[in-house]
Amino acid sequence: MCLSPDGAESTNSQVQDLSEKQLLQISKMFGSEWMQVAIYLGLMYKDLEDIKETQSDVTMQKFKMLVKWKNGRNRGEATANDLWDGVKDLDDLPSEVQRLLQDLMDRQTVR
Repeated sequence: MCLSPDGAESTNSQVQDLSEKQLLQISKMFGSEWMQVAIYLGLMYKDLEDIKETQSDVTMQKFKMLVKWKNGRNRGEATANDLWDGVKDLDDLPSEVQRLLQDLMDRQTVR
């Protein structure tokens, strides 16, 4: 196993999980709908309340939410595809997030 330039772990036989850097990029694109995103990703409202209580910066709240989602999944199950599958039915998903996830998914299929 090795690390790619963006810090994601990579193996030849496994699709890469999203790195923390990628999760931060995505979190910056979320607006007020980020709590809805969390619910779509299977997080509990209590988790969101805990994040909000322990982190005052909204960008970091969104980032911690995505990290919690990633940490709750098995290795290889926190990819751009997995994130997209979780949020694609959300009506309020920003188009920037859709484009970034599509770009990340396209890059994964090229490898």
